[in-house]
Amino acid sequence: MKRRDFIINSALAITGATLLSGCGKKEVKKTENQVVKRKFDNLEIPLIALGCMRLPMRNGKIDMTELDKMVEYSMAHGANYFDTAYMYVEGKSENAIGEILKQYPRESFLLTDKNPAYLVNSPSDVHKLFNEQLKKCQVEYFDNYMVHNINKNTLRNYRDNDMYGELLKLKKTD
Repeated sequence: MKRRDFIINSALAITGATLLSGCGKKEVKKTENQVVKRKFDNLEIPLIALGCMRLPMRNGKIDMTELDKMVEYSMAHGANYFDTAYMYVEGKSENAIGEILKQYPRESFLLTDKNPAYLVNSPSDVHKLFNEQLKKCQVEYFDNYMVHNINKNTLRNYRDNDMYGELLKLKKTD
């Protein structure tokens, strides 16, 4: 086979493989040992999740190669629930997990994020933070969204800014 023909055939094979695999999205390869799941309302939630409060670090930065391996392993074993928050890993967790999860079809995983109540000083802050977090996680919706770290210092923010009411406005239902 001539070099030119080899290059053309290789390019066609790579293009075909990419198209068949969902336009570059990682395929979830399941193993025999799947995590047990429980059904809650319309969600099937695994009993084991990958928390993103502490992520693998290398030279003071999140080790994205290692995180990618962790997520791939989790997905393969049915632990497709990921939990992050605004302040995790000095504010870098959402970006990191979003970057990795964008490789997978959105319907193949569950993502939880948390509102940083300590930063809410007005009802509009609830919306601003929520939209910022969607952008950082590179998703259009969260499967679960919580108010994080409610305590005697943040309870006033929660009450004074009607966080519950504002979050209800953001909730999308099918």
